[in-house]
Amino acid sequence: MSNPYEVKPILSKLLAGETVDGLFFWGPKLMMSTDNSRYDEVYLIIEGLFTITENGKGTTVTPQNPDKMTHLCRLAFQKISSAQLDSPNTLNLQFESGMQLEVFGENEQFEGWQLEAKEDEQPVLMIVAGPFDQLTVFE
Repeated sequence: MSNPYEVKPILSKLLAGETVDGLFFWGPKLMMSTDNSRYDEVYLIIEGLFTITENGKGTTVTPQNPDKMTHLCRLAFQKISSAQLDSPNTLNLQFESGMQLEVFGENEQFEGWQLEAKEDEQPVLMIVAGPFDQLTVFE
């Protein structure tokens, strides 16, 4: 398990100032721009429960929800203003538009989310929010 205080600066460097450039339906996986990053590719894979808040109204989406991709499409081309951990492994992304994505890591069976960075198509950094509030960094 990693120390959340060590992970927070990594999250900020990977995500703050980047834009959601694409959405892969398998996962689902958000593809981030890498304009401000040393990495070639950065992905946020969402496997658990998440909430999207827009105009003060939050919508919580379960992994089994057949409309989860529709909700995530609302994040297309949104620029991230900040990335932080709100609990041991809940990822909170604030967008310049005022939208917010909260991805809950707590899950007793599998990873709630993963953040993956690649160079030359090879994974070089992965942060995984695992079961029972685990947060692990692989380099």
